[in-house]
Amino acid sequence: MESIGIWLSPLLLLPGASLMILSTSNRFNRIHDEVHHLIEHHPDESKEILGHLLVRSKYFRNALVLLYLSVSVFAAAGLLGGITSGWSEISTIITIVLTIVGILCLTAASIILIKESILSLEIIESHLKQND
Repeated sequence: MESIGIWLSPLLLLPGASLMILSTSNRFNRIHDEVHHLIEHHPDESKEILGHLLVRSKYFRNALVLLYLSVSVFAAAGLLGGITSGWSEISTIITIVLTIVGILCLTAASIILIKESILSLEIIESHLKQND
């Protein structure tokens, strides 16, 4: 029973990672819309803001890559853990290592999203300064 719990553990992390992917994808799409709006309606006065949006876009891309990677690693950990569950020592090591890698990817993606949130505030402040 213990080996089943070990290889199922990374699969339990999938819904959380999936929610982060959904949220991040939606926010990334909003940047796309904002860039098009600025280019169409305020092409001359928005160069600084467009620069910030480009940096935010890169943060989102990097976060999404890490989130997708974490989902892949969690799925691989569950699959390999299930396949090798008869070999308890190897199965445990494989599953634990891959789960740790997946968690590290989630953590790195979270750090990138924190950086993006800080930059997002700078963009809001730039918008407010332009309207003064």
